[in-house]
Amino acid sequence: MKEKIVIYAGYIYNGTELKENVTLEISDGKITSIKEGFSEVGDAYLLDKREHFVFPAFINTHTHSAMTGMRGLADDLPLMEWLNKYIFPVELKLVDREFINTFFPLALVEMIHSGISTFADMYFFQDEAALWVKKAGLRAVLAEGVIDFGTPNKKEVKEQLAYTEDFIKSFREDENVIPAIGPHAPYTCSPELLKKSWEIAEKYDVPYLIHVSETQAEVDMVLEKYGKRPVEHLDSLGVLGERVISAHSVHLSPSEKEIFKEKKVGVSHNPQSNMKLASGIAPIKEYLEKGIKVSVGTDGVASNNNLDFIDELRTASLLQKISTNDPTALSAEETLRIGTIGGAHVLRLKNVGRIEEGYWADIAILDLSSANLTPVYNPISHLIYAASAHDIDTLIVMGKIIMENREIKTLDEGEIKKKARMYSNKIKELVL
Repeated sequence: MKEKIVIYAGYIYNGTELKENVTLEISDGKITSIKEGFSEVGDAYLLDKREHFVFPAFINTHTHSAMTGMRGLADDLPLMEWLNKYIFPVELKLVDREFINTFFPLALVEMIHSGISTFADMYFFQDEAALWVKKAGLRAVLAEGVIDFGTPNKKEVKEQLAYTEDFIKSFREDENVIPAIGPHAPYTCSPELLKKSWEIAEKYDVPYLIHVSETQAEVDMVLEKYGKRPVEHLDSLGVLGERVISAHSVHLSPSEKEIFKEKKVGVSHNPQSNMKLASGIAPIKEYLEKGIKVSVGTDGVASNNNLDFIDELRTASLLQKISTNDPTALSAEETLRIGTIGGAHVLRLKNVGRIEEGYWADIAILDLSSANLTPVYNPISHLIYAASAHDIDTLIVMGKIIMENREIKTLDEGEIKKKARMYSNKIKELVL
């Protein structure tokens, strides 16, 4: 039984409109009432946020959470060199259950402070990650990564698929965890692996996470090997559909964009990672105009290098303006929508991403008292263009207060950071 909560909101954005001075009531994890003015609390727990901005919590649709352990290890490199010379070798040498249990919770701490209620993660040992998600009280799509040349978890492809299927079976009815499968990319997964992964996704009706057309080099590799561009290749294999979460999707041809629209593929836009690796700028404005589902992801911190979702949204907006030479492209409100309800649509989540009666109470609250948010004319503008994760005051997920007054209630932040610092000495000895 979840506690009853009442929020006095000075400003509130429900997903479609901005209102002032509203009382929001939460019971049994869901939003039960939204009323103008400040009404009686009764026996509920009161969050008096009359000087704050209440909005739907963020949804991060692509990350590799435990890569917080590799933050800053290999900067200023192109994608293929970054992956093949640094990330893949380091993962095979270092990533094990201890690594996950050290650095996955560190990512959760960072995401909670950023106002993220829900995220899609593509990595390894996801059975360990799932336990941390439940402890933190967040919601996550957890996809076990599969790849031709073996993972830190399982060397052989058959073992990877068997583990993934067992993981899906174990958590498919869980309230916090949505299990999934994550074939890495068209250039690292054989057609057979891509199709077998799809069969598992179809069998259990789970998401299918994959990197697609992140760089021009990737497009050229797939073209040379299969005679088709990445999206065309995936389509020819029959592995595209509404369950697909396509990370990056930077270099799509006109015909590939039409395939995405027709197949209802969801795009996870990762602007900061794409900038840092010089991968390019995804044409998000065009995708939205075409009716392609768009959301936002941080990617892993090895290529970002943080999980500040506000910073990610700001970058997404500004990149579309400069790339289209149009200052109206991806407005603050439109950016907020793709970071909330857009993510819910891409992840196929029901009753998530808005502040409406009957929806899950996934709510973030922005403190408007700091100098960088003063004065207030438009809190949506402030959230996207002036704020940072440090201004997030409170996070509620499925009606449970996860963070209040910047203090995380479900995890021991101090102990998690201490453990991560101690483990980093081991990484320095092995890698640096």
